[in-house]
Amino acid sequence: MKFEFEGFNICEVGQEQRRMQTSKKVNNILTEVRVFGATRGSISFELLHCTGSNGDTWVVAENVVSESEHLHRAQRTRMSIEKFENQQYCRLWQEVKKDKDWSQTKKRLPLSEIGKYSQTPVRSFFIALGAKLGTLEELVCETNMNRKQFGVLFSSENLQVPLCAYLLTRVLPLI
Repeated sequence: MKFEFEGFNICEVGQEQRRMQTSKKVNNILTEVRVFGATRGSISFELLHCTGSNGDTWVVAENVVSESEHLHRAQRTRMSIEKFENQQYCRLWQEVKKDKDWSQTKKRLPLSEIGKYSQTPVRSFFIALGAKLGTLEELVCETNMNRKQFGVLFSSENLQVPLCAYLLTRVLPLI
């Protein structure tokens, strides 16, 4: 798989098995990892699409090379991919710069704030990939206090959607 998003060239470079901590902080889980190289100018890193033997699925960055004081934080922020019926979804929580080399996660952002780092309208971009963007209430019938948070719902086979969601919410705001 090879594609471009927001100036990043993304290309699958391999698959491997390793023992990892999941996005839900479960340690030492045997994990199937699909590795994607991502480059844009002087920035490079690996995007990992991970599926643990316990059923957890997530995306995380690794081996970040960048002049940004903040981008190394992407290595610590995993984006969970949850199951809903026969599809998957991820919450569009956004990493934002805080102190000199630190960041924090913002969970409740308007769609305009989520898309401010994108040159492409976010909703139309995800629709073109066959995904649906909306609140968790609209997408997965969430009824708790998280129902107004934004997420993206997509086919389980579509790896491009969660990789782009991760770039949009965890990487681009830190550059």
